[in-house]
Amino acid sequence: MACILVVVDDSDNRIAVLDALRSPGTHKLVEAPDGAAALRLIDEGGVDLVLARTNTQGIDGFELCRRVRADDKTAAVPVVLLATAQSPVENRLRGLDLGAADFIVQPIEPLELLARVGSVLRSKALADEVRRHNIELAGKVVERTRQLEDLAGELRAERDALRDTFNVIEDGLLLVDASGHVQIENHALRRMRGEPDSARLPSGERLFSGGPSEAGADPSMREMLAVLARDAAAKKATQDRTFSLHGRQFEARAYPAAGRRVLLYVRDVTEERDREVRRLQSEKLASIGMLAAGVAHEINNPASFVLANLEALAELLQSSDGKPKTDPKAAPRLGFSDILFEAMNIVHESKEGMARIHRIVRDLHAFSRVDEDATLLTDVNAAVDSSLTMLRSELRYRAQVERDLRATQRVRAGAARLGQVFINLLMNAAHALAAGNPKRNRLYVRSYDDGDRVVIEVEDNGPGIPTEVMPRIFESFFTTKPPGVGTGLGLPISRDIVCSAGGELTAESVPGRGALFRVRLPAAAAGVAGRPKTLPSCKAVQRRRLLAVDDEALLLKAYRRMLISHHDVETTLGAKEALRLFGQDRAFDVVLCDLQMPDMSGSELYETVRQRWPELAERFIFITGGACSQEARRFLESPGLACIHKPFQVAELLELIEAHAAGDGAEAHP
Repeated sequence: MACILVVVDDSDNRIAVLDALRSPGTHKLVEAPDGAAALRLIDEGGVDLVLARTNTQGIDGFELCRRVRADDKTAAVPVVLLATAQSPVENRLRGLDLGAADFIVQPIEPLELLARVGSVLRSKALADEVRRHNIELAGKVVERTRQLEDLAGELRAERDALRDTFNVIEDGLLLVDASGHVQIENHALRRMRGEPDSARLPSGERLFSGGPSEAGADPSMREMLAVLARDAAAKKATQDRTFSLHGRQFEARAYPAAGRRVLLYVRDVTEERDREVRRLQSEKLASIGMLAAGVAHEINNPASFVLANLEALAELLQSSDGKPKTDPKAAPRLGFSDILFEAMNIVHESKEGMARIHRIVRDLHAFSRVDEDATLLTDVNAAVDSSLTMLRSELRYRAQVERDLRATQRVRAGAARLGQVFINLLMNAAHALAAGNPKRNRLYVRSYDDGDRVVIEVEDNGPGIPTEVMPRIFESFFTTKPPGVGTGLGLPISRDIVCSAGGELTAESVPGRGALFRVRLPAAAAGVAGRPKTLPSCKAVQRRRLLAVDDEALLLKAYRRMLISHHDVETTLGAKEALRLFGQDRAFDVVLCDLQMPDMSGSELYETVRQRWPELAERFIFITGGACSQEARRFLESPGLACIHKPFQVAELLELIEAHAAGDGAEAHP
């Protein structure tokens, strides 16, 4: 039931209005004698509609309507104005402008009054309902806004926690969105980019928005990471990349994340790579330490009989000096032909002994390389033979070696690193066999082609590997050997070497029946040269003018003796003396130059000559006992450079001299 406040001071109209409104019995009627009283009742609340005359004494209907509408507390109460028939149109317009809900002209028609009041009340009910819904909605909006603000605060806290977590990680982390804009970058990545922690990429900035690097310029880290992120986003798969920047080596990985974002993980692996090289070298040194006694034995045997033969040759020559014998008990003098025959036998035996030493030194030289080109083709049979040669003394007293090397394909891997693998496997097999029973112990070494793979097997008939030990044999520092014998690095490093060449190293064992280690390597494509070309045999040697440069006077004498019957040989002691000679005489067909000399090295002499007399630099042949430094190795790998390694045979040197002087483009001789 609606409460209607009637403000009509005219008695006739008042009675007519009250009678009309009471007839349906659906409204509660309240009267006010004037506008002021009406305002008080409206302010107290409970009034649903006000029906007021426009010309009431004091506060008329217009002013009452204005005040009701102006007060927020009462603005929702509709005001219906009653006016006389003589009231001008302007008054009606004025009332509507002041916010009157309706305007009724007297005399009053009861039905019209009820209809208009009902319409206004219905409009008010609808407005009240809308207002109530608006209030509820506003409350919900406020509550939801508060919740969103709380959630935003939590997200900011999570973002800050994530950024702090990123900053704790020592590797570089970068989160970018689908368009390449940076969202989070940690301190470690900024340091990798060579910038202070405060100079981070602003959130929202593109990781890389420029074009390609200028010709000849190295791409920046931002550019490389941007390319990696685009690849990961496009392929929706993890992408990896390795790159170098400012002398440092980095590994980067891009992970596709939710929302088409990409998380970039960057690791500085410079120290790790250096540690790996040192680890490999440490294992190699440990292997060399185990080989030292055997190699010394192998060298001492031929060295001993070479020295004995030289002493016998000296005594033989002394016995033919033509002086009469003073000791009657001395052996009778030999004739000239006998002396010559015996001397030749001594020389041939000594040459054979030095050839054995040469082979051992050559194998050791190959084994000492740690930075050789892993893309060269390698004959696995030759690598196995070299390893067996170096282990001859160790294996001789432990087992009988049965070799079956039938592989015909080469592999793309460094010979020295493969030799390290084979030495580790052979040493492990030898140590697995009981010492003192070489006739029973067997060590089988096999190589064969298996489709596009080359397989090398090392097998022994020892006690085998215990079942509980087998899962751990490739763990670093795990060893079953006694202290001082094993480092626990041989098999892990061997597997790393084989895996880096694209192969695999596996082990099989039956306790009590020995163990088998199998190396499977991808065969290299045929038709690619993997080693320096061999020189053609020179049947006819043209006599030429040579200069030998070395800091060892005895070596210079040896060069003169071995070459004088074939060429005209001059010598200089050291590079500086050679440089002075070149200022006066450069008419040499070939210059034999030692690589490593004090004061001035062979490479420094070559560079000086190349700048002053380029045509003379083309006649250099370098003689080296093994390039120790990386600079020397890089120098020897220069295109068009000829070199020969000590020790060498006269025929090898003569072939190289003839080929180089004839302009055949020989680069090296093994």
